[in-house]
Amino acid sequence: MTPQRFAELVAAYGGAPGRWPQAERAAALDFLEANPGQGRAAIASQDKLDAMLSAHRVASPNATLTRRIAASAFPSSRSRFRPLLRGAAFAGIGAAGALAGALAVAALLPFDAPSYVGDPYELTVFGDVSEDLP
Repeated sequence: MTPQRFAELVAAYGGAPGRWPQAERAAALDFLEANPGQGRAAIASQDKLDAMLSAHRVASPNATLTRRIAASAFPSSRSRFRPLLRGAAFAGIGAAGALAGALAVAALLPFDAPSYVGDPYELTVFGDVSEDLP
């Protein structure tokens, strides 16, 4: 790792090695061990910024903002057609599932499966019982 790349890495990700990209972390730590003065100077230049970023906390949104966001996500929540749309959505999902199941069965069954003509009570999973009888 070059001194320039190490400085770029520290400027982009801060001075804490845990924040550095995993792919470059080992090389950066090796550079820091081989060049402690130059590495520590680059890290020290970012200490103030690291402290400010670590101390920053994002405030929780208030209840009014949360309600406004939820209301904008579902503008037709009071619509009289909403139950109808929900039912249509469930019907569409069911139809899609039935079609997918039919296609899967059609794809898995062999095309050359023999058809059976005869007494259905003599047919088993293993074939026709009457074929094995003398």
